[in-house]
Amino acid sequence: MDKKLSTMSHDPEVRKGPWTMEEDLILINYIANHGEGVWNSLAKAAGLKRTGKSCRLRWLNYLRPDVRRGNITPEEQLLIMELHAKWGNRWSKIAKQLPGRTDNEIKNFWRTRIQKHMKQTESFQQQSNSETNDRQACTSQVSNIAEPMETYSPSCYQGMLEPFSAQFHTNPDHSSSCTNDNTNYWSMEDILSMQLANY
Repeated sequence: MDKKLSTMSHDPEVRKGPWTMEEDLILINYIANHGEGVWNSLAKAAGLKRTGKSCRLRWLNYLRPDVRRGNITPEEQLLIMELHAKWGNRWSKIAKQLPGRTDNEIKNFWRTRIQKHMKQTESFQQQSNSETNDRQACTSQVSNIAEPMETYSPSCYQGMLEPFSAQFHTNPDHSSSCTNDNTNYWSMEDILSMQLANY
């Protein structure tokens, strides 16, 4: 097997690169007259300076008369997805269920369209889940902060808090300033609401 590969790769007569229209016509005419056969023999017998594999792929994927051209229809796309879920990457087997479509075309469609779309959707869902988790964590932190805490009696800020009293809603049970008799208290909720409003 290695000898065959090494002789083919070092053979100066073997042509590589894009197929010409002349080569296509030679291959089409040869197969029309002699039929398909052993591809290495066919390539030599037809006078093509191509490998048997190159001739086979050119015929099966491009030149065969029953090859369907054009975009894959939504019905074909659904069938491809269904068969891929059933058989995995068995492209030849899937292609047999889609007359005129080649295994190579189906594989390329799967990788460039469906698989790419699935990865983008998965990435979007992960990002969305991450943002949801972040929001939930932030909400739980805020709710923990906003839980009723013990109140304390601040030093008397007589006159200093008056500009803020109109700006912030304070609990009606608590005054926005204190008197010397210590009957008015500020809760932690009041202080946090003032701090959050400044951000």
